[in-house]
Amino acid sequence: MGVRIAVGSSWESPIRVAQIGFLPIVAISLLMTLSCWQPSVDTALVFSPDTLPSAQLGVAYSSDIQVTQNRTPVGGVQVADGTLPTGLVCELVETKDIIRISGTPIEAGTYTFSLSVWCYGTNVNGQTGSKRYSITVQ
Repeated sequence: MGVRIAVGSSWESPIRVAQIGFLPIVAISLLMTLSCWQPSVDTALVFSPDTLPSAQLGVAYSSDIQVTQNRTPVGGVQVADGTLPTGLVCELVETKDIIRISGTPIEAGTYTFSLSVWCYGTNVNGQTGSKRYSITVQ
């Protein structure tokens, strides 16, 4: 297949580009692209709040967790390494980077779990992260 370079609205081989005199433009374009490029810095995702409120047995519960420091939108969430209280579900609020835990707990106890999230990747690799939480149902 070989290397192809965009020239106007068509793709040309580097040799053809040099023959038709576009090489300086390609070099300037490449230089501009490289000067705008910044290395990817993997920053840790931040989950807020740090702790979740307790729940009451048989009473509707809802708590939102905001994910920040992400370069691209959060694409998904899953409960890992533990379980939510029976009767509660975890869902991603689309376009908001918010994880919502809601429902009506039906069993008392202390439930410890991790929430794992992944972010979409476009020109960067998508970030991932997790946070450990506990919910006490009284």
